[in-house]
Amino acid sequence: MPESRAAREHTVARHGRTSTAFAAVGDHLHCWRPPTADGLPADALVAYATPAGAMVAAGEPVAPLEGLVPVAEAFLAYAAAQGKRASFFATEGRLASSPALSRLLLGEQPVWDPRQWPAQVATHRSLREQIRRARAKAVHPQEVSTSQMAEPALQGAVALLVRRWRATRSMAEMGFLVTIDLTSGAAHRRQFFAVQHGRVAALLSLAPVPARSGWLFEHVLRDPDAPNGTLELLVDHAMRTLAAEQVPWATLGLAPLHGPVVGWLRRLRHWSTPLFNFEGLAAFKRKLGPSHWEPMYLAWPVQNTGWRAVRDGLRAFAGGSLWRFALRTVLRGPAPLLLALEWLLVPWTIALALVPTTPWFPTSGVQAAWVAFDGALLLALRLVRTAQSPTHRARQFVARAATGVALAVSLDAVLTLLQALWWNVPRTHTLADRLLLLVACAAPLAAAPVLWGAAHRLRTLAVQRPIVF
Repeated sequence: MPESRAAREHTVARHGRTSTAFAAVGDHLHCWRPPTADGLPADALVAYATPAGAMVAAGEPVAPLEGLVPVAEAFLAYAAAQGKRASFFATEGRLASSPALSRLLLGEQPVWDPRQWPAQVATHRSLREQIRRARAKAVHPQEVSTSQMAEPALQGAVALLVRRWRATRSMAEMGFLVTIDLTSGAAHRRQFFAVQHGRVAALLSLAPVPARSGWLFEHVLRDPDAPNGTLELLVDHAMRTLAAEQVPWATLGLAPLHGPVVGWLRRLRHWSTPLFNFEGLAAFKRKLGPSHWEPMYLAWPVQNTGWRAVRDGLRAFAGGSLWRFALRTVLRGPAPLLLALEWLLVPWTIALALVPTTPWFPTSGVQAAWVAFDGALLLALRLVRTAQSPTHRARQFVARAATGVALAVSLDAVLTLLQALWWNVPRTHTLADRLLLLVACAAPLAAAPVLWGAAHRLRTLAVQRPIVF
């Protein structure tokens, strides 16, 4: 029988000492409790995801400190009995004492004492300037109660904020420890909003870390139209609220690949920047001046291999197959891929202009039309990719332009295929010619769904935010 949310919340309230503990109350994770007949603590649990062939725990077990390692080892035995690989993603190092586990540094989490925050800001000129900028743009922060969060108008505004925030991300939506779920354990969370002219500009959601009498700044979401300094103002307000309550501990959670990670992870941090800016995320957290950083690890049984544990962790975030996740990312029309399409279109347009009319085109007029079409498409694609859209009307224009480009490329795919079947196939005889014809037909067919994905993201950004405050 599925574990009740109330039972999970009770265990987390007693033993939740890590920044990942509160994830155990979410319905998107499975829950395992150790058998009490083995002398293990009854009030303990492991929350985990189930990518193919594996059980990936969300951090370390939620258990009494003295039972932490025995519960972890019992979970490993349970997974092995199911024929599954087990690992612990984003542990805070307490499992290192177990000889049954190997570990890999994943990154570090920044930690603050909110009681020291006002004095820290007083000496941090650039942070004060960012806060001042947001206030000058009529942004003001406020905490919202649980009953207010239940109001349909605010729920709709939050859902739109999440969609617009995701529309600015290059990668497909991820799950596991970064699932955006504000309803699980809602009575225990705290929600802070940045509001500008009655519209939601940013959201900061806090999850409790009960055993430390602290809070995890779990979700920090900024609307793409929000002014510079909005997030800094929101964090400042939340920190000062916690300071007034004498809260001693707060964190913004894991900064992946931050700190002295191994060489291949440092290279990954650099290579992945166009899709996920690890360094930018860490830089934002550093800018807020944490008192110290705590290392976080991936831990797995010593008899298993580290690369499998890494792959299982990535699959947990991807929600399954990494190939399907990559395909979902491609179909979003991410900015790096739009840039690649733009650059590939340049030599292709030049080639169309230079190849002999016969046997590739019925007439020179058809050839000139294709060259003009691809030239116009290149300019439109650049406009969509680089246009700055500071106003709602400008965003609507760019969204319509992106839809037009996607429609034009779809038409290109159909016309290219028709011309190939009618004109080119009967006249191509060498393998090289047929491969070139295949590329000519496949390119717009592959590009069209990418551009429709980009147009969908831009249409989301063009939606007018409602006034809810």
